[in-house]
Amino acid sequence: MCKDEWDFWTSEQAEERLDEHVREVLLAVARKNLPPIQDRVELIDEEREIAPGVEAIMAPGHTPGHMGLAISSKSEHLLCIADAVLHPIHLAHPEWHAAVDFDPEQVVATRRRILNRAAKDKTLVLAFHFPFPGLGQVSENAEGWEWHPMETEK
Repeated sequence: MCKDEWDFWTSEQAEERLDEHVREVLLAVARKNLPPIQDRVELIDEEREIAPGVEAIMAPGHTPGHMGLAISSKSEHLLCIADAVLHPIHLAHPEWHAAVDFDPEQVVATRRRILNRAAKDKTLVLAFHFPFPGLGQVSENAEGWEWHPMETEK
């Protein structure tokens, strides 16, 4: 887990900086679930390989220490963008942010970096919140990027 993420959820920062609704819902979950696993969590503060073929990708903005993953196996690559991009509309309008994004300016910078990487590398992308199947590729266009969902059998 990113050290910035751990520090945020386990310190007074979250109480001071989150709006009331988010604070009530998420902070209670973090405070309940993080302390019991503290001795089993390795905190990291930079992008690096965390297991063979699994690289932590720093993706702050949605939360202070948000992370994605780049996963490789032989010649196959997957970029898990987690909550850095919440909807396909953010590819056309990366400057639009959700009310739940902690640092809107940072989330936009993170999106641009991650989407550039995905398009340049032609990597398969896993986007949790996108419509089924949530797997696809990103390409650049004149306005930004475009989402190409993986075709599924009907």
